[in-house]
Amino acid sequence: MFHIIARGARTLAPLFTAIALIGCGAEETLLAVHASASTRSTPDLAIVTLGVVARGDTAVAAQQAQTNRMQTVLDAAREAGAEDADIQTVGFSLEPQYVYVRGQAPRVSGYISRNTVSLRLRDLNRISGLIDAAVAQGANELHGITFTFDDEERVREAARAQALETARRRANVYAEAAGLEVVAIRSIVEPGSTFAPPDMRRDGAFAAVLEQSAAAPVAPINPGQLDTDAAVTVVFALR
Repeated sequence: MFHIIARGARTLAPLFTAIALIGCGAEETLLAVHASASTRSTPDLAIVTLGVVARGDTAVAAQQAQTNRMQTVLDAAREAGAEDADIQTVGFSLEPQYVYVRGQAPRVSGYISRNTVSLRLRDLNRISGLIDAAVAQGANELHGITFTFDDEERVREAARAQALETARRRANVYAEAAGLEVVAIRSIVEPGSTFAPPDMRRDGAFAAVLEQSAAAPVAPINPGQLDTDAAVTVVFALR
C-alpha cells in the first residue's frame, strides 16, 4: 500500500521534492526523503586568463613579435608566483588582416598573432601583482579571473553532510507526526551534487584589451565566497 504525505508538506519541509510513506508489512514502514543543502566557502585557487596579441606585416613578423612578448610575460608571471606546472596555453591563433576597397579584391594588410594562457595561483594575495607584472611586460588581453577550489571534493563533503543531516531531522518530524519512530536507514542515494559556477571577476566572463599604459593600476580583487550544493535521497525505516 502506497501513501503520499501531501497536506502540510510545504510548511513542514520546504526543501523536499519527494516525501512518501511506503507500507512494508505490519512491522516496518519506509520513508523516502529527498533533501538538499548549500554551503558557502572562501575559494583558495584563482585562475587568471590573459594573453598577448601582436601585429606584423608578415606572418613571421607577427609570430615573432608575439613570441618575444609572451616570453617576457611568462617570465614576469613566474617571478610573481606562478609555477611552471600551473601555466597552460589555452588559445593560439595566427590570422591575416584584410583591406577592403570597393571594386577590388581584398588585400592582405598584415597578420595578427594571438597567444592566450591560464595561470593558476594558490596565493590569492598575488593576483593583482601578477596582473600588474604581466601587463608591464606586454600582456594586452585579460580574459578573466576564475575563483574555485584546489580540492573541490573536500568542499562538497560539507554540503553532503548537511544534506544528510537535514534529511535525518525532517524524517524524525514526519515519523513523529505519523506516530512512528525512525529505527534505521535503508539506503542513501546521491542523485548529483552541483558546484556553483565560479565568479569571474564579479559579473562573469569578460575580455578586456589593455591598451593603456602598463603602469595603470589594477583594481583590488576580492575572491568572495562560492556556493556548493548537494542533494541526497534517503530511505528511512520507521516503526
